[in-house]
Amino acid sequence: MIIDDQIEPRVRRILGNVVRREEDEFDSSLRALADPESRAKAIELALTICAFALHDTFDGRPSSEDVRSAAETVADMERWATLTPEEVAAFLTAVLDGKPLNEVLDDATAVMSTFIITGSLLAASPKVGENEWWFNYLDRIEAAIEAAPAS
Repeated sequence: MIIDDQIEPRVRRILGNVVRREEDEFDSSLRALADPESRAKAIELALTICAFALHDTFDGRPSSEDVRSAAETVADMERWATLTPEEVAAFLTAVLDGKPLNEVLDDATAVMSTFIITGSLLAASPKVGENEWWFNYLDRIEAAIEAAPAS
């Protein structure tokens, strides 16, 4: 996947809003993705990052129990976003199965969840080294995404 140079900084900004729990800025950054093409590209990139982080964290596809545990952790960490563990688990399962998010969540929750859950996974990942920032891990993920053969 080639990462769009116009979209990547916008996604990074939104993920940063999540990591810093900047609710107003998060809403503003999401609204800035007003045109459908930009929004679709941003969501695609965030979902790709999310899937990579999930597989990387669990050294492969996480089990159902891993998904439930991760969902509880994310919902607890991101209480400001009012996502339930069930919504997070449905989201993560859809991402892992490659299913459309609108099959498990309403459109607004799916968009919001895409960035909140991805940001939370990045911030809490055990793959972030000691004295390392979440965005360094994101850099490694993006490099791996771009290096991966097209499917």
